[in-house]
Amino acid sequence: MKNMENKQEKSAAELYREERKQRMAKAAKKNATKSPQLSKLGRNVGKALGIVIIIALCLGVIYACLSFFGVPQKTLTAMKVGNQKVSVAKYNYYYMDNYLNIYNTASQYEQYYGAGSGKTYTGYDISAAPADQAYTGEIEGIENPTWADALDYSAKNSVHSYVAYAQLAKQAGVTLTDEQKAEIDEGIETIKSHADEADYSLNRFIARYYGKGCDEKLLREILEERYLAGNFAQAKEEEIGKSVTDEQIQEEFEKNKASYTTFDMATFTVDAVYETAEGASDEEIAAAKAAAMETAKAQADAYLARITDAASVVKVAQEYKATNKESSIILKGTTTSSLADEAASWVLSADRKVGDKGVFEDENGYVIVLLTSLPAPDKTKGVDVRHILVKFSQETDDNGNAVELTDEQKQTYYAKAQDLYNKYLENPTEENFAQLATENTEDTGSKETGGLYEAVYPGDMVTEFNDWIFDEARKPGDTGIIETTYGYHIMYYVNNDNPEKWYDECKDAIASAAVDSFNTSVIEGDEYALVTKDSVISWAKKTLEKTVATQQANISANSK
Repeated sequence: MKNMENKQEKSAAELYREERKQRMAKAAKKNATKSPQLSKLGRNVGKALGIVIIIALCLGVIYACLSFFGVPQKTLTAMKVGNQKVSVAKYNYYYMDNYLNIYNTASQYEQYYGAGSGKTYTGYDISAAPADQAYTGEIEGIENPTWADALDYSAKNSVHSYVAYAQLAKQAGVTLTDEQKAEIDEGIETIKSHADEADYSLNRFIARYYGKGCDEKLLREILEERYLAGNFAQAKEEEIGKSVTDEQIQEEFEKNKASYTTFDMATFTVDAVYETAEGASDEEIAAAKAAAMETAKAQADAYLARITDAASVVKVAQEYKATNKESSIILKGTTTSSLADEAASWVLSADRKVGDKGVFEDENGYVIVLLTSLPAPDKTKGVDVRHILVKFSQETDDNGNAVELTDEQKQTYYAKAQDLYNKYLENPTEENFAQLATENTEDTGSKETGGLYEAVYPGDMVTEFNDWIFDEARKPGDTGIIETTYGYHIMYYVNNDNPEKWYDECKDAIASAAVDSFNTSVIEGDEYALVTKDSVISWAKKTLEKTVATQQANISANSK
């Protein structure tokens, strides 16, 4: 379900979607300056050598003991965000948190879709260490980055954003809610129960997964920081959103009309089909394509002459290619983003009228367009809807491939949905429905809101969900049970008392630009500048690589 999947994991990680947009322009600042005493060292090397060796032996024993308990990681500063020091232990947490996230995501793909699918969908190979595999994306300032580089970069980004925003939150008087405090306590208790099962102390268990130096105290600090950062970010977004004026919205619409207007059309493409011999030169390929384009243009012109209305477009499109479906030919509420520049300009022309038709060159052929409605602001109103999801379990065969549930198996889930629906009918109010959703829904994206999704527009949800809420006969208080690929949904239609889509999108665009500008001012400004101690982080990364190797070995051993 598109919208539900996108809106999950909001609370503590609310800020995360913002930090992915940001570049750490000052992330690589060097902090290595030579000590003025270095020049004197050479003169005293011989005299001091014996003493140094003895001291080193003693310190080596002490360091080994301290290192086991993560003391260096707790005390050493890896970076600073403004005036706030960040320990190696906190850096370790974010590095390992990112590692565990990508590893678990890739593992789930492997489980559901078979060996190798994890790397195909995420770029991460769970059989190799991060430092031993290439990262498929780009990282500023690093050529041919590895996944270890990506985890390091992401950890620095996370630390920078969360620490900076947590400081802003404290300055603004933003605090944790009682619910958030309880969630932190519950999270720690859950970890403690796992530690007990593994016969570990809580602190040692945390360090095992998040690196040396990480313990309950640090974990609480980080979770509180993330909640505070998220609370501030959400409050700031709301503040910015409320400040957008109608004048700004109208100005944005006039400036970018193509982005906020929709129209109806009937269309299909006549392809330029050509073949060339193996080893053909660029000139030969270009000549073959040019000839094919000329043929396609003649065909398209001939088809255009036969078109009088949408039905005739469907007829000639299917005559040209039997696999052309009516649903892909007659398009409602579409935008110019689906058209080449020439066709888009033609559609938006001031002298355009319904029934106008034309042929336009595309990259690999010619597109026929019949305009069946003029471009206009999209006046669709978003729907507020509640639902309770009874989720299908994911069954797999011996090869790990997903297996569709039988009707008999689905009946168990339907019975549960019907039981919940009956509980609603005992007290058919929105308040009762919201309470049932909070207690029972398996959609994490709407659990905290009583199953509520606000301002849902056509296409935001899967087809069955979309069709139910946008049924023309739908009215406030309507309920029902529908089936999607996710499971059974008990539905409650709230209303569509929302702004028209064009207005909402213009407002979002203005607010989003303002939020981005604010984020940039925080991340790239001097007050919360990130200064890293590269030598310390380099040492920390080597230690973390050992932690990762141990974890992967344990996982591999347990899977056998």
